[in-house]
Amino acid sequence: MADAPWAEIREKFQAALALSRVELHKNPEKEPYKSKYGARALLEEVKALLGPAPEDEDERPQAEDGLGAGDHALGLPAEVVEAEGPIAQGAVRLAVIEFHLGVNHIDTEELSAGEEHLVKCLRLLRKYRLSHDCVSLYIQAQNNLGILWSEREEIETAQAYLESSEALYKQYMKEIGSPPLDPTEHFLPEEEKLTEQERSKRFEKVYTHNLYYLAQVYQHMEMFEKAAHYCHSTLKRQLEHNAYHPMEWAINAATLSQFYINKLCFMEARHCLSAANVIFGQTGKISTTEDRQHRRA
Repeated sequence: MADAPWAEIREKFQAALALSRVELHKNPEKEPYKSKYGARALLEEVKALLGPAPEDEDERPQAEDGLGAGDHALGLPAEVVEAEGPIAQGAVRLAVIEFHLGVNHIDTEELSAGEEHLVKCLRLLRKYRLSHDCVSLYIQAQNNLGILWSEREEIETAQAYLESSEALYKQYMKEIGSPPLDPTEHFLPEEEKLTEQERSKRFEKVYTHNLYYLAQVYQHMEMFEKAAHYCHSTLKRQLEHNAYHPMEWAINAATLSQFYINKLCFMEARHCLSAANVIFGQTGKISTTEDRQHRRA
């Protein structure tokens, strides 16, 4: 790819990300999604500049690419296939754009279109999903599909996507372990790439969100023991990474204490209530590194 077009692509992509972050209340009252639509237009321009999907046998639609089917739902172990060479790099960059288009459409309440883009993202990344370059993006796409299907009250489909994300995270950490690329880095020059520490922080945040969403799914399915376990893990990780909102964290901890009380686990219940009280005291006094639990994470 020539330098001039690549510079243009990077610039448009960064502009799209900036527009995507604009809060809805900052848009005109009659056009609440104005910034989202602006971001979408730029993403579509980037997609056009990147060109069509690579002609690779593994990237073509297959019978298993339907909902609730395929590797993402079955939780099959992945093999490490690095995204090397122009065909692979082209597929990965296109997958990043499909992911952001998917999130964009979901943010504007166009769920079917959002789903279509996210499924395209997974299809493009399937063979590379355990690689250092792609694992974070693949998990984030599945997390978003999990949220989407949960909002449709198709809880078992949501569960399949989210459990697949959890399994992929665990396999990656066991077999590779090094902090993977953040999806935005595919459109950054080498000198602007993230540090290993920042990559690790972002990847762990993605996994924390995965656990958060799983806790909600298990609660919906009345798998209360499992929901409590995942809620506890989420709260613990949020504290460890200083990535929480005090009010939200305190409410969740207090809610978890009720589960322990009902199970006659009074020591655990007291611990949760004490922690909730301490963290609630931070409300309005500190800033945190955590954005609200959001489908983009």
